[in-house]
Amino acid sequence: MDGILRNLANTLSHAVDYAKEKITAITGSTSVTIVELSEQIINQPETKLIRKNLLGISFSFYHLQKEDVTYYLEMKSSQILQLDVQAHNHTIVSYRSYRDLSSLPTAIRFPKNLLSE
Repeated sequence: MDGILRNLANTLSHAVDYAKEKITAITGSTSVTIVELSEQIINQPETKLIRKNLLGISFSFYHLQKEDVTYYLEMKSSQILQLDVQAHNHTIVSYRSYRDLSSLPTAIRFPKNLLSE
């Protein structure tokens, strides 16, 4: 059982390191806020955009796949509703406006014990 947990921790550690590296490559910075990351996702030429008008409200859905990292962003007009970053089938960033509004301007921090310096 200890080996399984160690293997899971190693896999998650590699996924976090990989996502951090890719986010840094996209944003050009080692620290990024949700707003900055969403702007980078929107401005990538490879990003797929779907727009929908539901009950008179404009929604935008952005999908970006860069190597093994998947980025997903939902917006209502200019408001970020949801932002997810996944690497190697692990969620690295999960922002929801209904639960994380106060963290919008805060830089994303990766757990130090999962990072390789």
